Amino acid sequence: MSEILNVAAISYAPISGGEEEIVAQTHKDLKLLVGECARATHADLIVLPETICGQHDEQVPGGSTTRVLANLARKYNCYITVPVHQLERKTGHVYNVLALLDRRGKMAGIYRKYIPVYPEFDHGTRPGPGATLIDTEFGPVGGVICFDLNFAELREQYKSLKPRMLLFSSMYHGGLVQNWWALDVRAFFVGSVYRGTPCSIIDPQGTTLAESNNYQPWASARINLDYEVVHLDRNRAHYDKIKRQYGEDVKIVTAGKIGTSVIYSESKARSAADIVEEFKLLRLDDYFEWSRDLRQQQLS
Repeated sequence: MSEILNVAAISYAPISGGEEEIVAQTHKDLKLLVGECARATHADLIVLPETICGQHDEQVPGGSTTRVLANLARKYNCYITVPVHQLERKTGHVYNVLALLDRRGKMAGIYRKYIPVYPEFDHGTRPGPGATLIDTEFGPVGGVICFDLNFAELREQYKSLKPRMLLFSSMYHGGLVQNWWALDVRAFFVGSVYRGTPCSIIDPQGTTLAESNNYQPWASARINLDYEVVHLDRNRAHYDKIKRQYGEDVKIVTAGKIGTSVIYSESKARSAADIVEEFKLLRLDDYFEWSRDLRQQQLS
């Protein structure tokens, strides 16, 4: 069944100065930026860039940045990420985290950066455990932070977990690697980066849907999380019949050059998975597995 929501990613350039000054100014800026973005986009989810308060360590939940963003989540009725250095109360350990607050300002979950870049170890930052799913009202989402984008094993972990969205909080952009993550995990990718390069929203075929720009410091898009990714082979012959039968209740988006389509359900009566089953469509991963099996049969 159709699961449509508005998502946004905001860019920000952390400021320099004393720690207290940085935190105070950042909180002031966040109130303005998040408010402007939320009013303009009616976002259900807002992603912010990595370690937004610089080297400041704080408890998550319980810290000042979490409190500021929790108030904004409640005010604008949206999920918001909390990208800070988390100081763990019991152990004193520090982690680079992407925490996620729900619409009530409650903690939905925390992702810890899998592989911090080497200067972070000088700060005392510890590595996180790996891929982490955070449950939301719109399904499971996964976190990715900056340098993590370079590590295939983390992507493979997420591929197995099957999140519907990847939330990317970063200092650097990553270029086409962002698009590859979206395609390979078969997930929407909502990426927030430091000002200077664009925030991006990417669909499960790796197609960029929206970017921030020099006039607007956020990217926003209206997306549908009720989808299935399929290959054109063995499926395309059914597309016309699907459209004849269901019309605007089903949307089929075919990306160029890579041989894939995304089947979206625009109906409350049936899901994209229902469409796949009804017309015996072959999901992209199943098609690749079938092709591997055929290869083995030919070799035996």
